Amino acid sequence: MSDRVQVRLEPLGKRLDVERGAELRDVLYEYGVEFACGGKGKCKRCKVRMLGGELLAEERMSRLLTSEQLERGWRLACMCRVNGPVALQVGAWQAEILDDRRSLDFVPGDGYGIAIDLGTTTLVGQLLDLATGAVLAVSTALNPQTAYGSDVMSRVQLALTGEGSTRLVSSIRERLGELVTDLVRTARIEPARLAGVVLV
Repeated sequence: MSDRVQVRLEPLGKRLDVERGAELRDVLYEYGVEFACGGKGKCKRCKVRMLGGELLAEERMSRLLTSEQLERGWRLACMCRVNGPVALQVGAWQAEILDDRRSLDFVPGDGYGIAIDLGTTTLVGQLLDLATGAVLAVSTALNPQTAYGSDVMSRVQLALTGEGSTRLVSSIRERLGELVTDLVRTARIEPARLAGVVLV
């Protein structure tokens, strides 16, 4: 038996190759599925609908969803693991951002800089030419910490328990690294000319 299984997301048309037994919330947080209560099953905002296949679900989910909902394929993603190929109906997450390439007020310098707006839900990065102030590239991403709760207090509570703090820090560092890499690649600049990154 293969250690990898396929998860199909509709109507996104995405096909994800994930490790068998993976928690569904680790797979879906960047595809429109919200885990507002940090995976405790209280908010029910992580509902997804099975279109095919099966999910390993925690027994307590039967107390949170009606029998009719369960029969129609609805599941709480925070309580499910992927044990085989499955097709799911999810919502599409999109971030709107205006890239009008206007210049900013600044003190001219050498090289390039990156400004990142680190929001509770979304991350937005802009790569700037420090000589002219022009925005050369824009990239957006979902804050990976939403997988542990959509509000700050849920994440603070997690940070105070066990390895919660390490998980939160490592997830955001990894995503910020991906954002910076994407900006540099899009603008086609040499990484060595990057003067710095600022969180705003």
